[in-house]
Amino acid sequence: MMNRTGAGLLVGLGMLLLAALAVGQTSQDVITINGGRTTVFMKVPSQTAAAARPSAGLVTIYSNLGTGSNVYNAIAGTGVLGRNVAGQPRPEWLANGFTPTADHTVKEIQVGVTYVSGANEVVLSLNEDAGGIPGKALQTWHFATLPTFGTCCALQTAKSKPGIPVSKGKLYWVVLRTSATGQDTWDVWNNNFNDLQGPFSNNTGQGWSKQSVQELGGFGVFGQ
Repeated sequence: MMNRTGAGLLVGLGMLLLAALAVGQTSQDVITINGGRTTVFMKVPSQTAAAARPSAGLVTIYSNLGTGSNVYNAIAGTGVLGRNVAGQPRPEWLANGFTPTADHTVKEIQVGVTYVSGANEVVLSLNEDAGGIPGKALQTWHFATLPTFGTCCALQTAKSKPGIPVSKGKLYWVVLRTSATGQDTWDVWNNNFNDLQGPFSNNTGQGWSKQSVQELGGFGVFGQ
């Protein structure tokens, strides 16, 4: 039986194909819609890896990640784009927000991010809020050799040995961006598996946009 993620999106396969022909098509398998912002895989996803679990003893500060084959949506997400991605109209960095319900120390962050083309890398950071947009980066990590878009369910895990204090009721941002040298990078922050919405900001080359509410990428924040 097809899992929920595959079944839900393949229902609209024909409509997406028409949209791809009108808006942009990068290959037989990967298309973009919504002005290049949304990336869709046009086949049933393949399962290549089990999702890594957070380290033992950590509590969940925030998570929209699932389990099994529904950890995140393997065939749809938002592009993390450099300035020189062929066929894409603009660069894009992404930020998804969360608000702790208690004071915590962040020890690990997991994200469902996959790779389409260009330099296979991504930069992740945990940022303070600055009036509805990402502010100061509290810690930054670099990942390379991401799994291919259309596969599930590998997660990139950022670890902070000293930990990062976060406060109850304050907004924080998990940010994905390209590196300074990876301007041809095209990655995808895969949507969460359950269509959950939350605080969202993006940067398309002219600074961060003010907070809106949109479907979030798959991520989890864990700590003590």
